[in-house]
Amino acid sequence: MPNYRSSDYDGIKFVFKFDNDFPDLLHIWVRHQKTVEDAIRIWCEHDSEEWNLRYQRFESRTKTEGIYWYWLKESKVVMIISCFDE
Repeated sequence: MPNYRSSDYDGIKFVFKFDNDFPDLLHIWVRHQKTVEDAIRIWCEHDSEEWNLRYQRFESRTKTEGIYWYWLKESKVVMIISCFDE
């Protein structure tokens, strides 16, 4: 089984890691009950975005949810680290 799953939306590929403890499930589902669709929605609709230098990731938020991510390939491929309720 691959360690990652990808999903394309609006010309961008989003990449998601499977969980280490539950390798049949995505990390975002196991840890936060978030789906691929949730993560893409949060990424598209976020109100604020900051670069976290310490962890080398973007941290984007809506009023109720957040997402951690970074570019694997600028403007083309996004690695989703985590998404969660605030």
